[in-house]
Order: sequence, then C-alpha cells, then structure tokens
Amino acid sequence: MVHIPIVSRLSLGDYRSIILTFVILGVETCFRMVAYLIPNIILDAGKAIVEKIFPWVMTNHMSARAPPLESAANVQEMLRFWNYPVQEHLVRTRDNYLLGVHRITHGREKRSAKGVVPNPPEDIVNLLRENGVPLAAETKEAFLDRDQRNKRDQEEDLEADLDQKIKKMPKKGDYIKPVVLLYHGFMMCSEVWLCNLDEERNLAFVLAEAGYDVWLGNARGNKYSLKHMFLKPHEKKFWEFSMDELALFDMPDTVDYILNRTGAPSLVYIGFSQGTAQAFASLSINPDLNDKISLFIALAPATTPPGLENGLVNSVVKAAPNVIYLLLGRKTPLTAALFWQNLLHPTTYATVIDLAVKFLFGWHCRSMSLVQKAVSYQHLYSFTSVRILVHWFQIIRTQTFQMYDDVQPRVPYLSSSRSHCPHPFPTNQISTPIAIFYGGNDTLVDIQGLLSDLPDLVGVWEVPNYEHLDFLWAEGLDTHVYPHILQLLESHSFNGHISHEAAKKSRMRRSASNGTGTHLREIRTLVRELEGHDDIEDDDVENASQNPSYSNTPSQSVGSSPVFERHSFVPLKHRRGSSSLSPKGSQHNFVDVQSQQQQLHQE
Repeated sequence: MVHIPIVSRLSLGDYRSIILTFVILGVETCFRMVAYLIPNIILDAGKAIVEKIFPWVMTNHMSARAPPLESAANVQEMLRFWNYPVQEHLVRTRDNYLLGVHRITHGREKRSAKGVVPNPPEDIVNLLRENGVPLAAETKEAFLDRDQRNKRDQEEDLEADLDQKIKKMPKKGDYIKPVVLLYHGFMMCSEVWLCNLDEERNLAFVLAEAGYDVWLGNARGNKYSLKHMFLKPHEKKFWEFSMDELALFDMPDTVDYILNRTGAPSLVYIGFSQGTAQAFASLSINPDLNDKISLFIALAPATTPPGLENGLVNSVVKAAPNVIYLLLGRKTPLTAALFWQNLLHPTTYATVIDLAVKFLFGWHCRSMSLVQKAVSYQHLYSFTSVRILVHWFQIIRTQTFQMYDDVQPRVPYLSSSRSHCPHPFPTNQISTPIAIFYGGNDTLVDIQGLLSDLPDLVGVWEVPNYEHLDFLWAEGLDTHVYPHILQLLESHSFNGHISHEAAKKSRMRRSASNGTGTHLREIRTLVRELEGHDDIEDDDVENASQNPSYSNTPSQSVGSSPVFERHSFVPLKHRRGSSSLSPKGSQHNFVDVQSQQQQLHQE
C-alpha cells in the first residue's frame, strides 16, 4: 500500500473506506428524508404490493402468535399476551440514572371454581418433567407442607413435655423464591427474552414455571432506562457513558435493589452478549458483588471479539474514536434503524437485517424460522451510547478486555499505549462460579482467549451450529441449552427454602464481610430485626462491626450448597432415553475446562 506522508498510518485504502462510509450514511439519510415526505396511504399501498409480489410474506406470516407479538409496544403488552404477571421497578444508580427493571413474580395462572390455580403451558411442563425439575406450585407446596410438619412435631414435643395444649404457634417463616436476573446484549432491551413464538423457548417463562423469581434488567440509555435525575436525553452529557459505567453502577446497583426487594441472599445472573461482558467487568472490579451472585451463566460471551468479517467496516473500527464520533455523533448510534423498522414490512425488515449481519459478521441465521425473525427483529434494536460502541471498537483494536481509554490517539490507527496503560478488567480474579454457552459458528466469540483470562469454570458448552443471536431465538433452545441451565440452577441457586429471618442473617454476614464502617448502620438495623434469635450471638455482631474480615460461618448461602464449590459439568440426558441433547447431525463438544485452562496458562 502507498502511504500518505505525515499521516503515515493511514493508507489510500483506509481513506477510501472512510469516504465510502460517509457516502453510504449520506445516501441513507437522503432516502430517509424522502420517506418522511411520502403520505401514509402510499406507504400502505406499497406494503400491500410487496405482499402480493412475494406470497411468502403472507404464508409464512400467518402464525396466530406473530402479529400481536410483533406489534407489542413494550414488555407489559408482550406479557399480557402471554398471560404472565409483570411488575415494573425503577433502580436509581449511584450516578442518578433511573433503570427500568421488569419482574415476573410467578408462573401463568387461571381462574377456576377452586379460585386462582396454576396454568403452566403444557410444553414447559413436559420440558421440566423430562429434566426432573418440579413446577413452581409443587416446590412451594412441598416447602409449606414440610413447614407445617415441623410445626406439628414441635407442638407434639412441647405437649409431651408440658402436658398441656400449645396456645401460641411458632412464627411462620416465609417462602423466598430463588432469584434469576436476565440481562440483554448490545443495543437491546428486556423484550428480547420474550419474543419466541413457543413458550418453552422463552427462558423467562421456563424459569418462572420452575419456581424462580425472574427479573429482566435494562442498561442505561435503552427505551426503559432513558431517564436521569438531572439530565435530559437531548443533552450530550446524558450519553457520556461506556461499559465502565454499566460495570460500576448499573449491574451492582440492580443486583442490590433486587436482593433488598426480595430478601434473597444471592441471585443467579444470566447474560447474553454484552450482558456477559458487563458481568465479567463488574465482577472483576467489585469484589463484594461476587458474594451476591451465586452463579453467572454466559450466553454467547463477548469480551474480546476478533473483529468483523467485512474489511471496509474493520477499517472504520480500527480508526481513532474521533472518526467514529464524526460519523455517528456524540449521542446514540443508528437511530435510523427504528425508522426503517416502522416503515418496512416485518419480513422485509427481517431480510434487511439478515443481509446486514451477513455483511458484518458472516452469519446466515439458518437456525431461526422466517416468521420468528419477523417477530424478534421488531424488538431487536434499542438505544445506547456511541461511547459504548467506541469502547467496543477499542477492545477489538487492542484485543484486550479493558476499560474505556479516555486518552485518544492523535492519529487514527496509532496506539496511545506508549504514553499510558488503559486498565484491563482483572477477570481472572472473579470468584463467582461461571458457566459458558457459545456457538460453534459465532464469529464474535474468541473462546480460547476468554478461557485464558478466566479462573476455573463450572463448565463450557458448545452448540456447533449456533451463531450469536441463536441463543435468544433459535429452534432447539429447549433441547440444547435450557436443560443444562436448569441443571446448573438446581446446583448453584439457594433453592428458596429459607425464611426471611435466615435471609436477614445472611445479609448481615455479607455486609460484615464486605468490609468498611459504612455498613455499620445496616448491621445494627439487621441486629434489631433479628432480635430474639439465639443463633446470632452478640459477640459475632460486635466482631463483625469492628473487624470487616470477621465471619464465623462458611461463605455459602443459607440452605444451599457452597457458593464457591466447583464441579465437573456433565452433559444431560433425556429422562425418557439415553440419547444426547445434541442436534441431529452434530455433536455437542464438552470441554474439560480445568485441563484446558492449565494448558493455556502454561503456554
């Protein structure tokens, strides 16, 4: 390549790529301006013509569930369609962003002559029974029955000793469900977990019917978190956040809110794509967060993507951030996506998205049906900041999972690491158990590099034919992925069989182990709440308040197996037979994680 003098790191080919990018953005803007001027009558007529010319648009789009899910404007409408309960919560972060969080408190119900009774979808019932997982109602009923039996045993013992009738029953402990937090990926929102046309392929519904308290998180800036106490979305300062802020504020503050709201001692975190990167970053720089998350399940983990398939885009990715800001501005990227989403027919829009992801990442999206794409892609895009996009480009350029580099190079493609060293996220210091699921055809996952940067894992599972988005909407999720997630949850969640008092004791010990005098007030409050419990001694409370590292109990959740216990990951088998859960014509590859990581560290 002939290099231009002075700006020696830019070649003619690089200039050509950048100029072509500006031209494409300009042409798209012109088309959008023209479309704004077209009357709605003409647009509706155009959609009708498209449907006549391409009959597959109608024939593949006549699923009874597709139109209402497509047109649903928010999570509330989607869950109303599925007949699941929903609660809306607002989490105020320490830097004053307001995050919308959705909660599915229990499984589907219906009214009958006996009152309100559980009404789980039949396919989810079959999925849970095949994997030996009890339904939510059965789990709670068993707990309450055991609780009543314990009370009767205590009553009989006291009657034998005192030879008199008990006048006052012991205080009843409340049932606390195990908690699961689901977190979306880049430029997404919580709606992506509710888009599948089959109930058993919606992970949130499967977990709710299995007895889990399901929460759906939202990152700052998307449609459910577009609020700040003092800033407005039209101000540039509102959008001055990268993944650093997601790791420092969004995730730990959301986890704290959920645990305080539910009374649970810990929760299971399941993230997709950027949701996994956010968790890796947050767990690595917030040591106390590791005690609050009993298991981290990473779906299609993205920490150091190797790059994009298209050379033109790669040239832009490796340019200086100032070039990206010049192309996309300083607020939110790709706002035109929502315009074309509303303008085009859903199946036409799905075709455009398929072409785009093939151009950028080399994905073919063959594991999703056309009607599923038409529904899912209507909920694919949500707002985020350009700075997060720049942050990802920095990671791709340096191939290091690091914090946002505020010191920008003066020349595109010129590294500034000689003058300073951006902080890498110390992911090898994470102590939360981690399980990884990734696709064999996912070009955004560098599994070998990821394993070399992590401590020992619970397990790694590959689905050979899956690409990135398949872990949200592909056919066969209920067969290839969810059974293993259910197995992991059974062994690493606290199982919910604890009382509010036990949860308070766990919170007190966790607060003491977190360290500083700032927790003294919370400890005193918890002591007052626990007054009357003999198993918490005054010496323990005094030592805990004076010595942050003091704890007279093992570091594990009440009523659960140890949080930090590592065990081998065993592929599940169907209860009805001995066949593997692998797709036909392919084979799941189980990775011996410990031996592979030792080999990578030696290298």
